[in-house]
Amino acid sequence: MSGEAGIQTGIQAILQSMTEFADADVVINDWSVLDQPNENAPYVIISNADEFDSKQDVKTAETTWQEVITLVEAFSDWATTLNNLRTRRQAIIDKFNAVGSARSAGGLAATTMDRLRSEGPITPYYGPYVPQDQLAEAMPIYLMQSLLMQVEEY
Repeated sequence: MSGEAGIQTGIQAILQSMTEFADADVVINDWSVLDQPNENAPYVIISNADEFDSKQDVKTAETTWQEVITLVEAFSDWATTLNNLRTRRQAIIDKFNAVGSARSAGGLAATTMDRLRSEGPITPYYGPYVPQDQLAEAMPIYLMQSLLMQVEEY
């Protein structure tokens, strides 16, 4: 078993190999990328699993991780930004659905990614200094969506 850190590193390497993302823009547990200029986006933030299930009903333990992958797209206008996010999201889906080692987090033994799905809607990110009462008229800095990767270790 490689554990969650190994799975995250494997997912990071796969995403960094894609032409859609620069290596420095695919990070693990580092939300400070949102402090960088938005022209450096898109970003992918791989976060610790909010949910996991570990069981041992046979000799070897089995753990299922719900790895959180947040896709962040720089906002320019609604149509362009939503289209860009959709295109990059599809590229991620295609990469992990392709024949090869992506479904095993880059070739990790006894690891399989069985499912990739959205965690929720596409949401705007306005930054920490926009007062709540001004959000209705503010333009977002980014649009983002979190995806869940269900990864099983056995």
